[in-house]
Amino acid sequence: MPLNEIPEYLRPETRSLIDSALEQACQELKEDGPADVALARHKLAGTIVALASVGETDPAKLKRFALHAARGMHVSTLGDGKGRRVRNNVR
Repeated sequence: MPLNEIPEYLRPETRSLIDSALEQACQELKEDGPADVALARHKLAGTIVALASVGETDPAKLKRFALHAARGMHVSTLGDGKGRRVRNNVR
């Protein structure tokens, strides 16, 4: 995510933290081979920005929660043909 897409109300050090956590999460998510990379990246970014906006500054937590949200989004779009949600294993 380019820094100009991160909300301007966040301090520069928070913006840098978000950018770093996002890049790390994107690299890990690429290993999953998401069908829509842009949508997955958008989900990662939204989760990381939301968490950073409420004060989370631990890069490992930002990455972990964002990956969980993105992987959950991917799984929730899948089904078993009977309308039930398929569970995934989050690392």
